[in-house]
Amino acid sequence: MGTDEELTDAERWRTDGWSVIDGLFTPHEVTTAVDAATALFPTTEEVAAGRVDEATIDWGAPKPVFPFESGALNRLVVHDAVLDLAEDLLGTDQLRLYQASIAVKYPGLRDEYEQLLHVDYGNHTLVVPRDEVGYQHLTLFIYLSDVTPERAATRIVSRRLTRDIPVEQQYLNYLDYPELYRAEEPASGPAGSVLAYRPDVYHRGTTMSEDGPARILLNVAYRPAGAEWVGYHAWPIAGEGFAWHRFVGHASVRQLTVLGFPEPGHPYWTPETLAGVGARYPALDMAPWARAAGGS
Repeated sequence: MGTDEELTDAERWRTDGWSVIDGLFTPHEVTTAVDAATALFPTTEEVAAGRVDEATIDWGAPKPVFPFESGALNRLVVHDAVLDLAEDLLGTDQLRLYQASIAVKYPGLRDEYEQLLHVDYGNHTLVVPRDEVGYQHLTLFIYLSDVTPERAATRIVSRRLTRDIPVEQQYLNYLDYPELYRAEEPASGPAGSVLAYRPDVYHRGTTMSEDGPARILLNVAYRPAGAEWVGYHAWPIAGEGFAWHRFVGHASVRQLTVLGFPEPGHPYWTPETLAGVGARYPALDMAPWARAAGGS
């Protein structure tokens, strides 16, 4: 394996626990997604003027979740480049999307954004992380704003420095681990770049110290299909919404499969279920599923 500068994104993700990747999307894809995301939230000026109920923009407030009304945002969540990246990092082409939401941070608010170093598996899995292929899961921050140390870049500590910490210790106090807080790095990147990190890497959110627009990102997570103990959102609950039906009508087989939709050739498919799903989603081309089931 090469030096840190020579490591591939996958090697750094496996070694340090994280990597920032750029160039996955076209400039047009980034611009349209940024415009769609920005329209979902109040402006910094509205927040500063007190014209917004602060409870609605609190970090713990409900966040917009997939599928979004905007196709531009949906396309980034299940973009082929994102799926390729997830397959590369997780070492499997049997993926499931289990989380997708939008988060926003504003400058000038109280220090609620400052966190302790922690790992994220506590609210993603019923058990603890395991290193081998087929057991890991992946979190992605798709930046819809430029992210810098002053604009709330997540601080991350390399797993090389934390391997000996017991797996059940999810939070690290500064008084007990000052050297790790000194070793943290900001995961900076321009709009359109992607932070990929493991559920067992210690990291923390920070407050925005620079005035300017809000920081917006897509929070997206993938797991191997067989890791049923990993989860966050339940996609079937979205099935009655118009946004879901619009998404399905334009989705590829690959995109639907990562949401848990039975793939072509799955035993679920019968003449009755093919007809029923086709009736439920009139805009969905059922040909791939029909061909795999022996139909025309």
